[in-house]
Order: sequence, then structure tokens, then C-alpha cells
Amino acid sequence: MTRSAIFSPSNSMPKTILENHPLAPLTTWKIGGPARFLAVPRDLEEVYGLMRLAYGRGWPLFFLGRGSNILIDDAGLPGLTLHLAKSLQKLERQGETLRVGAGVALPRLARYAAVLGFSGFEFLAGIPGTVGAAVRLNVGADGQNLAGLLRRVWVATPQLQLLEFPARKLDLGYRSSLLLNFPHWLVVEAEFALNTPAPPQKIEEKMRQLLAARKARFPANPRSCGSVFRNPAPGPAAGALIEQAGWKGRRLGEAQVSRKHANFILNQGHATAAQVKGLIADIQENIWRTRGIALEREVVFLPDDLSG
Repeated sequence: MTRSAIFSPSNSMPKTILENHPLAPLTTWKIGGPARFLAVPRDLEEVYGLMRLAYGRGWPLFFLGRGSNILIDDAGLPGLTLHLAKSLQKLERQGETLRVGAGVALPRLARYAAVLGFSGFEFLAGIPGTVGAAVRLNVGADGQNLAGLLRRVWVATPQLQLLEFPARKLDLGYRSSLLLNFPHWLVVEAEFALNTPAPPQKIEEKMRQLLAARKARFPANPRSCGSVFRNPAPGPAAGALIEQAGWKGRRLGEAQVSRKHANFILNQGHATAAQVKGLIADIQENIWRTRGIALEREVVFLPDDLSG
């Protein structure tokens, strides 16, 4: 059963709220305009204090982790952006579970589980995101996803509630979960099961193999968001559809469809968000017209997708 509590933050706040701070360097695409205000909370108490500040003043509120899977508009973001990549870093074993803060990087989680001697987390080693975003999207790779590991999740709401959900209540599916229906909720912590003990050296070897395979499949240019489109069901994978339609290597300005994997769009210099959006729209229109398949974005447009 879902449980909730009201959190009452103290007056503790970050010493600095930055004004008109560049956001592009904080994203993997290196694209986007500035944040009207940016804060880097140190802990959950400061997160709640900043949420209260933003909602009290009527500011839009955005959450930014390691900056993958998002495209920030060239005009930037209004209101307040919380940069959480160095916040919510709890990583603690509790019996046969791991309690993990939403800001923990997925490769760090994979390595920590390996040190403890538990397998099942290896597929996370090459994914450049945080636990919070990964839980929201039920991230996956190499035939696995977080649904196989997740036990429960805690989220903060605009009403300053702290809600607890068991994983079975989250409707976890391919790149989807109940949490996607509530874009203004913030995942603050997650609990994972430690089900499969294994020798750490064998886990490390498996991670090396998965990382090598990932390097062989995906473009070397790190300035991308990861996969742009969800794979349609049923049918060919999005990358195969785009490749078959002849889009590999095609550009709009300095945004280019990868020649190595067609479901990646690369920033080849100083690409703009408008160029990336235009390329995405052109691909979607072409695949719909020629194949009758509606490609759905995996990447989130900010602030567009959180309007309202």
C-alpha cells in the first residue's frame, strides 16, 4: 500500500542560488540555454526547502541529474532548476537490500553492488544517468531493466509529501512507469534487492564485457542524449527503422544522426536545440509517411514536456 508523510523542512538552504547559470555544460548533449535560477542542494532537507521556495513564489521547478535523456530549449529554463547530480548520494546496504539516493550515478551503483558481491546490476555500468531518472523510466540495457531489481521508491510531491511506493504498484514496463504520469514528482530514494551473490571478480569481468560490447555498438562521440526514440512494439527497433530509411549521417545544422547507430543524434559542434528538434521531427514524419509507424520520443524536451 502507498504510504505518505508530510515533510516540514527547516530554514536550511543552500548558500547560493545562481542566476542565469549555463545549463548546456551540465547535459550530455551540451545543448541548451541558461537556468533563470540554479541551486545545488546538499541533502533532502535542502531539496524540500527549495521546492517550498519555488512553489511559494510560483516558479516553475525543474530537476536535473547528470543531464542525459533531456534536451533543454535554446532559451533555457524559467524558474528554479535543482542540479541533483551531487545530491542525494545515499548508498547503503540494509540486510538483503540497497537503499540508494536518487542522485547516485548508475555506474557507481553497479560498482558498489560488485564490491558487495551481488550480481544483477552489471547492465547499469555503461548507462550515464542517475538512479532517480532511471527508476522513472525503468531504464534497461542488454536484456535487463530495473524492474527486476527494484523493491520500492520514495518520491517528493509539489505538496511536500513524501510518498512510498512498492515496485509492484509502479506499472513498470518497457521504458515506462506510473511515475511518468507525474512529471512534477521527484524520486528521492529507491530500494533494490540483493538477490544474486557472486564472486566480485566475476561480476567485474561481466561488466568489462558489457562495456566493451556497448562501446562497439554505440557512437564514440559522447555528446548525445542516449537513445532518442523508444523501440516501437511490435516491429523493428527504432534504430533499424531509421537506418533503413536512409537517415544515418544526415544533418540539420550541426545535429547529426550517428553513422554508427541511427537512434543516436550527435552534437557535432555547436548544435542548437532547434536543430535537434527539427531533425527529430523530420525523422518522425518520414517514418510515419513511409512505414506507418509513429516513433515516440524517449528524450524529454525541457521545458516543453513539463508545461502545466
